[in-house]
Amino acid sequence: MSSEDMVADGASTVLSAEPEVIFLPKFENAGPAARSHYHSLDAEGSARVLVASVKSSGSLWIASSRGGVLVGTSKNSTVNPYSAAGHYTLVRHMQSHFGSGWKDAYASLLRHLEAKDVSIGCELVTRCLGDHASVPNEDHLVINAVLDRQTMEALPPSALLHLQREYGLTIPGMFVFERAAGFLEVFDRFRFDSSATWDQVSAAMEREYGLTIP
Repeated sequence: MSSEDMVADGASTVLSAEPEVIFLPKFENAGPAARSHYHSLDAEGSARVLVASVKSSGSLWIASSRGGVLVGTSKNSTVNPYSAAGHYTLVRHMQSHFGSGWKDAYASLLRHLEAKDVSIGCELVTRCLGDHASVPNEDHLVINAVLDRQTMEALPPSALLHLQREYGLTIPGMFVFERAAGFLEVFDRFRFDSSATWDQVSAAMEREYGLTIP
């Protein structure tokens, strides 16, 4: 924010501001409003589908681009070990995937984020910042969502597929359901079953889904 945007006379008054990141409630997709929306998809017939993704367990890291500079946010801050680790992990991925051309690919990614005015919401899975029940073989990012920075709504899965194909970024496995009721049946069956294994959940999803995206 420039000095013109601030008035200082003992206290600063913000005249204009633009949020860099909005952290959405973690479990908002399981509430009554979400379920009502899911059921409305079935009422529309075959015009809409429900895509359920497999969430990785890590630290939330969100990145956008301003003026060709990446802005990484984690733990409600752009300046902490988690936000820095997310950026470091992204750079290491670019170096590994693109070799000597990684800088061009990195710059291309930043241009894409800025031109589309989107943020990427990621799980930062590391060995050095505390594990979530298991230690990964290597540090990595999983891109869970591409968010419109004006509305903070998630874009369709095609935006995730673009990042995967163009930049080799990891995205979650996705199940495409022709009927939301099929997903909700599996969700309700396993949501409170702490003894369920991933193989059991995956097998149940595969019996109901219409298409999978590995």
